[in-house]
Amino acid sequence: MAEPDPRIAQLSETKRELLGLWLAGGPTVADPPVPRTAAEQTVAEIWREVLDLDEVGLDDDYFALGGDSVHAIVIVAKLELAGLRISAQDLFGLATVRAVAERAGPSTAPSPVVADPQSADRRPADHSLSPMQEGMLYHSVGGSSPGAYVVQVCCSLTGELDPEAFRAAWIAVTAATPGLRVSFDWTDRARPHQVVTDGATPDIHHLDWRDRNGPDRQAALVDLLDRDRERGFDLGRAPLFRLTLVRESDARYRCVWTHHHLVLDGWSQQLVLADVLATYEALLAGVEPHLPRRPGMPDYLTWLHGQDRAAADAFWNQQFIGLPGPTRIARPGCVRGQVIAPRRGEVVVTVPAARTTDLDGLCRGNGLTVSTALYGAWGLVLSELSGRDDVVFGATVSGRPPTLPGSTEMIGLLINTVPLRMRCAEGGTALSWLRELQDRLAGMREHGHVPLADITRSVGLHRRDTMFDTIVVVENFPTTVTEETWGALAIGDVRTVIDEGYPLVLEVVPGTELRLRARHDPARLDAAEVTGLLEAVTECLGALIADPEQPPSELRTLLAGRLRQHRERTFQARRNAAGQQLVAARRQAMGPSGRTETTDRGDGA
Repeated sequence: MAEPDPRIAQLSETKRELLGLWLAGGPTVADPPVPRTAAEQTVAEIWREVLDLDEVGLDDDYFALGGDSVHAIVIVAKLELAGLRISAQDLFGLATVRAVAERAGPSTAPSPVVADPQSADRRPADHSLSPMQEGMLYHSVGGSSPGAYVVQVCCSLTGELDPEAFRAAWIAVTAATPGLRVSFDWTDRARPHQVVTDGATPDIHHLDWRDRNGPDRQAALVDLLDRDRERGFDLGRAPLFRLTLVRESDARYRCVWTHHHLVLDGWSQQLVLADVLATYEALLAGVEPHLPRRPGMPDYLTWLHGQDRAAADAFWNQQFIGLPGPTRIARPGCVRGQVIAPRRGEVVVTVPAARTTDLDGLCRGNGLTVSTALYGAWGLVLSELSGRDDVVFGATVSGRPPTLPGSTEMIGLLINTVPLRMRCAEGGTALSWLRELQDRLAGMREHGHVPLADITRSVGLHRRDTMFDTIVVVENFPTTVTEETWGALAIGDVRTVIDEGYPLVLEVVPGTELRLRARHDPARLDAAEVTGLLEAVTECLGALIADPEQPPSELRTLLAGRLRQHRERTFQARRNAAGQQLVAARRQAMGPSGRTETTDRGDGA
């Protein structure tokens, strides 16, 4: 009688039953290969733990097993702790235990950066992540450059500034605001979580550039901003923001507030700045500051967990039935979700005050928002560029549910980016088309809490696919701090730099003159191209104001002509520039004598 094979004892009960059926002449079932190496065994065990599975085969597909980007963060961190190094992008691309184990190299660090260990009684808050935080954390730790999702708010402060009181105000607001003391941990649980750390104090630096002239100071500021972005943040250590206060003259400072987008959205930025400036004024006046108790992310997350996820998934699936495909206008760039944050290009086009007033009047008189008109104009531009009547782009929503008490006062990252599908109707009027768009936007906002990756999956696309490469951000949050005098200080020259990871982000800033600011990747869309797109949007808005009863197809025809003219002008400008360079090169070659100059090679000829 043959000796029993010891490998059989290592099989699960189900696999032993299948083997028995096969030996008995039953259906032939191929036995999944078992781990052969220590690396395969380690990878398989971590997958089983994180994905909560009983068995994982060497060639089982990661996504078929239920893996996603958030699981990937934890798996990569646990592999690092186990001595194996691999990126989240490699995990997505390889997608099997066998392939991941073959690719994984030895870890060069004892562990990924995590928050300092603290006892439970020193952690007043420990909770999960919002949808946008999950995606942003994945990109931030999954191979993106340090500057990805780093927000820099730079402004001038003119007046009598007390640096010590300014510093004390920031420290007081940080102590009173849990959302400013958040760090992230993605190693010791199945899913990442965020931790509020007591006693975290902001990093504030003072520089004195009063001895520098204007050009030298400007060059130094550019260098400071670049180095500051490249520095990034240790996401496991709170607080995830820092300040640099540069004194440019006796009565003028430059303030650079740098924070990671994981902890603050634009709405929250305004709340924090308002609290800091109010506290600063109180300290100068010698009175006790009364800081408001801002609700934090836990209240929002509790609300989020109570939502009907099945209904939301069904809504998004219905929205994209029959979608012909993704809408992309940029040249290929980063792959598999990595956000490489170079110095971004920026193009700004301002809608004149008269046209802005007319647009406001048109929208108010017809029950529309200016945001809806802007979305419509951008959708028509994409339709013309892609040659399709059915397009999709990203729309950033505030994520602050009106049914949640205190949502407008919360500090954190509540925004979300969701896909907006637009069809260019042949008949009907532009007004009726925009009204229908606004109705769909309302439904989208009701289900705007669903992560973009999950929406992509519910639509039927692979999570590594992208539905769009442009997003529109309308700054429709309350603006508390503007370019005006605040007490004894005049705030001016406010600039914000951020890279959201998309080739083009169209930011709409309301005001007396509507401002369209496009942040773009120069390697994928150059400034001339982006300028043409923004000018086309303003032309579309002008045509809409002039005749809101025309069909959207006529607006698109107008855009076709406008974009063609811009391309022709750009081509001619480049051709002229090239011609001038050629003439200059020829003149240089001719030399002062008017004859072509040669170089003596020194060969004795």
